[in-house]
Amino acid sequence: MRSARRKKSWTPVTARSALQTSADRATASGPSPSGLIESQITSSSEPVLGLYLHTAYMFFMSTYEEGVGRGEITPNVIGVLAILALHPGLSQAELARVIGLERSTVGVTVARAIASGFVKRTDSGADARRYSLFLTRRGEQMLVKLRQRIPEHERRAAGRLTLDERLQLRALLDKLVFG
Repeated sequence: MRSARRKKSWTPVTARSALQTSADRATASGPSPSGLIESQITSSSEPVLGLYLHTAYMFFMSTYEEGVGRGEITPNVIGVLAILALHPGLSQAELARVIGLERSTVGVTVARAIASGFVKRTDSGADARRYSLFLTRRGEQMLVKLRQRIPEHERRAAGRLTLDERLQLRALLDKLVFG
């Protein structure tokens, strides 16, 4: 006869919950996990920004799928949709220049957007080597959904920062990346 086993209840640790738990502990008892890592990889007083940017990215992405993507879209494709909404008919090379990424990287992302039905590629007419990219109706509908989902996700994910701090962080990140 089998003995009745008690099921163990457990809660999976997500990146977000681990970071929140660690961050909450760090506030009360010392440096954050990133601060601890930083102390071991540099002896200078200069911050290891890549470490903090990576940690922040992982924190945001831990809730992205549930709050924004929902199995429908990836962050890279969002940029393609947004730029094509502003500049319909761009070629893939032009899109790469506007986004500021390599053509091959944008090519993979455009292929995903086309496969998902968000973007269509048409011959440009005059130049047989050039294609023009446009949002499909599905792509336009996805942008409408994203305009609802993203602000809520941003407020939740960045809830520890005031609006002024979020604006300042955006300005600093923009300066870091684009000068």
